[in-house]
Amino acid sequence: MKIWVFILILTLESLATPMFAQNVEVTGSVGSQINGGLNLSTSLFDRIEVANGVNYGITVGYLLGEHGGVEFQWNQNKADTSAQPVVAGLSSVKIFTLSQNQYMGDFVYHFTGREAKLRPFVFLGLGANALNPETSGVNGATRFAYALGGGAKYNVSHHFGLRGQMRWAPTYITTTNAGYWCDPIWGGCWLVGNQHYLHEFDITGGMTFRF
Repeated sequence: MKIWVFILILTLESLATPMFAQNVEVTGSVGSQINGGLNLSTSLFDRIEVANGVNYGITVGYLLGEHGGVEFQWNQNKADTSAQPVVAGLSSVKIFTLSQNQYMGDFVYHFTGREAKLRPFVFLGLGANALNPETSGVNGATRFAYALGGGAKYNVSHHFGLRGQMRWAPTYITTTNAGYWCDPIWGGCWLVGNQHYLHEFDITGGMTFRF
């Protein structure tokens, strides 16, 4: 049994070297994140706003052919969150610091070949955002999120490069009742929902290691 395990390990290693050579990219990035807010329906506050802040993360990607690619992207942001009172003229009140950890699976398309120095790209990401209010008595939640973005990679050498990108990533929070809609032709009425998203836009740059 041991000899067969040893042979299997050697076979996988021999196959892995050409399969993954120059296909894996690991990028560490940092930048600025612009956050949005959410409308509320309470007796005290009518909206919360998440302040802008620093965004940083890691992206691990695998190149597919000349133009395609898939990657896993993690981004983290912490920002103060304030509530706007219903009464006009009163100042906003800080309620907590919101920590966001986004986990995305991205589909990437490059506009130039894999060995080109400059590689503009676009991507679509699907995943989740773990929202954690850093205060006692308020529970965190994980919500569906998606991302659209683009940028450019610059290959300094076969193993090192630079990457810059812009990204818009809305996070679904909840759906509230927006009333009923009735079909004037075929008849019938349906309950209509109003979906609420926490929007964010970030610009990041970083260094890429390719192997």
